[in-house]
This record gives sequence, structure tokens and C-alpha cells, in this order.
Amino acid sequence: MDNAKIFDNLERKIEKLLTRLRNLEQENDKLRSDLAAAKKSERDAAESRGSVERLERDQEVVRERLEKLIASLEAAEKG
Repeated sequence: MDNAKIFDNLERKIEKLLTRLRNLEQENDKLRSDLAAAKKSERDAAESRGSVERLERDQEVVRERLEKLIASLEAAEKG
């Protein structure tokens, strides 16, 4: 094989490697973006769970107060 063919062959291989490298860099950027979005979704879900838990506690407090009021009214009616 002469030098020109060797260099042409090396050049093609280098171009393939560079193309592969660019593709991997793009894929890496996409994966980083996906990971950031997933982390944001996880934080949002945690915040939502916290809100639901607070609402459930508030609902329980209201329910207990209503039960006491109803009991008081029933006792007043009997008395």
C-alpha cells in the first residue's frame, strides 16, 4: 500500500471517530437535559406530596372540630 492510501484510510477512520464523538456528545447533552428534567419532576412531586399531606392534616382538624360542634349541639338539644 502506498502512503497516499494509508493516509486516506487514516483520514476516513479519523472522520468516523470524530463523527461518533460528536454523536456521543449530543447524546450526552440530551441525557443531561433528561436527567435535569427528571430531577425537577421529582422535586415537584415531593412538593405536591407535601401539599397533599398538609391538606389531609387540615381536613382532619376540620373534621374533628365539626364532630365536636355536632356533639355540642346534640348535647344542647337534649339538655
